[in-house]
Amino acid sequence: MSPVNDAESRRTPPPETGRPVHRIRKQRAEKIYNGTVYTGTVHQHRTAPEPSPGEQAARLLRSGETFLREGLHARARESLGQCLSLCALDPAQTADARFLLALATLDGRRPSLCSGRETTSVLEILTPLQPYHLSARFLAALVSEDRTHAWRGSSGVPEGLRLLVRQVDREHARLICRHVPAPECRTWRALHDHAAGGEPW
Repeated sequence: MSPVNDAESRRTPPPETGRPVHRIRKQRAEKIYNGTVYTGTVHQHRTAPEPSPGEQAARLLRSGETFLREGLHARARESLGQCLSLCALDPAQTADARFLLALATLDGRRPSLCSGRETTSVLEILTPLQPYHLSARFLAALVSEDRTHAWRGSSGVPEGLRLLVRQVDREHARLICRHVPAPECRTWRALHDHAAGGEPW
């Protein structure tokens, strides 16, 4: 081989030597491109922050009320119990949860058909609420009236009860009448008529 030809062979790479270089550059570009897309995807699907205890409690309260309305008392008790465990201990902040839990504890039965332990548990749930939660006060009165059969002594609704029931939340009155079926009780009849928009007997 002549010196000239040998020098030319060193200066001019054979055609095939350019192809691997081009392919390597393309692979590098693809890796960089894929890396960029991956990073963007991670940012778009970033994990949401954990809800606060207050937000969790509110969600559990809504779930408990939904279960109660559907007659799923055991599931309502579970959700409302978890709700109360996340709430502050101040009864004023947990009033609705305790009121609904008391209803769910009766399991859709009138108090006279529940055990003494069950009705005592319901009254213990309601007792802290009664000074400021009128619906809880009426539910407690209904539980006490029915479990002692006090309704047998009179068929009329006392005037004080008839006037006071007008201040009860109508939706709460409907819930009580639906989940505590004790129509012989004066308290129940007052709540029932108030929920229907009429005058208590």
